[in-house]
Amino acid sequence: MNQSLSESIEETDWKLILERIKGISQLPTNPFSQTELSFDYSKVDPKYHVNSNPDEEIILYKGAPRGYEEKGFLSRALSVGLPSHVIEVKEIIENGDDNLIRELFDQHTSYYLHTALLSATFNPEQAQVFAPTHPITRKKKDYTIYQLRIRANRCVKDCYDLDNSSLGRQILILGAIFPEEISAVKINNDLSHSELISPCGHYIRDHPDKNS
Repeated sequence: MNQSLSESIEETDWKLILERIKGISQLPTNPFSQTELSFDYSKVDPKYHVNSNPDEEIILYKGAPRGYEEKGFLSRALSVGLPSHVIEVKEIIENGDDNLIRELFDQHTSYYLHTALLSATFNPEQAQVFAPTHPITRKKKDYTIYQLRIRANRCVKDCYDLDNSSLGRQILILGAIFPEEISAVKINNDLSHSELISPCGHYIRDHPDKNS
């Protein structure tokens, strides 16, 4: 009997855990260009589109640890050397099986260890949830908000709202975020300084910490 997507993901996660325990290296790799990490929107159900024009540049926000503006972000799949999973995820979304796509999005939202997607949002206040400002929360890592300028067909929309972000719908970027797709970085990320510094002077209001 064929494995379900969830079962396959869980099996691979356990393999990765065992490799780490054994000290087997999992080297980051990104063999893809931006074009290769783009969806063919003609194959993707419009309900997953983030813009009607696949080549339109959109503005997104991502809360994450500081220091990635020069190197960009790799998905967990590429961080553990699994580019084949990126291709698999691209094919799942382009093949249009809604049940499988929903299952994939649900697994991503559950933080599986080799997800090929990266989360972002149109809503900077939603991004603030993932860049906590509370000193205790920030003790181990220093977080900030990144403004992204990225082509629409690099992403799909979680139309099922599986992360419960409501109007701030989760946007899922395929494979990686390249340095040239990061257009601005929030300089100060504490309770008294909550602005995103950019040429347009965007302002982000304080948002409760995710775990508060």
